[in-house]
Amino acid sequence: MVKTDGNRSYTPVLRQCFLTASVAVNITAHGCVIGFSAVLIPSLRRPESQIQVTTSEESWIASIVGFALIMGNFIITPLMDTWGRKKCHLLTTLPVLSGWFLLLLVNNVAGLITARLLQGISMGMLGPLGSIIIGEMTDPRNRGAFLTSVSLSLTIGVLFTHSLGAYFSWEQNALMCSFITFTSLLLIIYNPESPSWLISKGRIKEGEEIFYWLRGKNAEQKAEFENMIAAQQMQRKSSVIDEQLPLKTKIRRFFVYLRKTSTKPEFYKPIIIMFLLYTMFQFAGINVMSSYAMDIIHQVVGPDANAKFLMVLLDVERLICNLLAVFLMKTLRRRTLLFSSGAVCVLSYLGKSLYVYGKQNDFLPFDNQWVPIVLIALYMCSLTVGISSIPFAISGEIFPLEYRALGGGISVLALSMNFFIAVKCFPVLIQSMGLPLTYLLYAGIVTACLVVIYFMMPETKDRTLQEIEDSFRGLTPADHKSREPLKGQINGEMRRCSSHILY
Repeated sequence: MVKTDGNRSYTPVLRQCFLTASVAVNITAHGCVIGFSAVLIPSLRRPESQIQVTTSEESWIASIVGFALIMGNFIITPLMDTWGRKKCHLLTTLPVLSGWFLLLLVNNVAGLITARLLQGISMGMLGPLGSIIIGEMTDPRNRGAFLTSVSLSLTIGVLFTHSLGAYFSWEQNALMCSFITFTSLLLIIYNPESPSWLISKGRIKEGEEIFYWLRGKNAEQKAEFENMIAAQQMQRKSSVIDEQLPLKTKIRRFFVYLRKTSTKPEFYKPIIIMFLLYTMFQFAGINVMSSYAMDIIHQVVGPDANAKFLMVLLDVERLICNLLAVFLMKTLRRRTLLFSSGAVCVLSYLGKSLYVYGKQNDFLPFDNQWVPIVLIALYMCSLTVGISSIPFAISGEIFPLEYRALGGGISVLALSMNFFIAVKCFPVLIQSMGLPLTYLLYAGIVTACLVVIYFMMPETKDRTLQEIEDSFRGLTPADHKSREPLKGQINGEMRRCSSHILY
């Protein structure tokens, strides 16, 4: 066993790394799905292509993934609580794997859209699940860095498929991408179940063994585990999970439960925050750039630009910035990173809009390709460092365990719907109102989201999931202190009573 300088062991961290790797490799395959349209669509435009497409069909091939995400969200939300995290994680690999093989077999546009639909369903299933798995099973000190692997893995997947597109046909590209999904399938098989889910089902002994196996066993971990057990026991006392009831009664109680739950701040506040974060994420344009990279480069930089080379170069920059984001998530507060990168994103949007407008109307005193390249590079850096990493990190931290599956499934609808809207509408908006106004519109949406998030989102860095959950409920450390037994040995001290009268 590898030891640190003290009594702590690296082994739990390595186990958490293996767990995160299984999620990350699966997400890498989804990054390939997002970036694949930037390779596929230019190939279909060639005269020698066996499948000919119209502009409308091109936008459907690129954006159908976003529509399918919604279907995946609806499928996974109830399954996460009934089947558990591991079985659902295994399930997410099947549609995307089927999609890659279907791409190799079809010879028409309908077949391509169907294959992309299957892949989008898989992405929708993993969207809320991946962050929940990492958030529940990693240490709070390392959780931010591990959750950043979500955006890092998407970046690696986009870079992988774009790089292959420069040298191989789209059919060969699809075949090679399928091996990434198969690798993730093998890794998931050897993962444990989430201890939080096991505890929520009353399987406390199993949950305890896996919790300490993943996290190590010291005073801090014991305290976190005991707090988790106490919170779950209180929830189970007021629930009807184990009652044998008629289906009609269960359905009626479920809707009563939804009505009552929707009024609780620990339920609706995280959902609103995630809706805004996901909307900001999509209209910041990370998936628009991944889907239409070569078209955007030609319009912003110029028709003579080496679009393939610049596309891969931007993907390399995105990868480097994602690695930087892992470090920044460990050192900076979530809010600091989000709002600083958001400001740079909006400013770069405005810069690109003004540059393209000036170029189209001959207002520029010079025509230098380096100016738009620098603007795009600055824009990509802002997206990768904060805007694309913070939402996935927050989504694994912000929901209480009781509502984690339901709240994650509801909020990720914003990710799905806005993926479809942003990617589908982008080429339509360019044709109808031009690229400069399209950029201004997207910048306005990002700004509006950031303003509301500023007043709603709490800081989550280095806080346990129970502490974050309590903050939404309005509970403070003093409230927890008041609920402890008078002779409770917390931190080696005995509590004193503040009242002269004991009842």
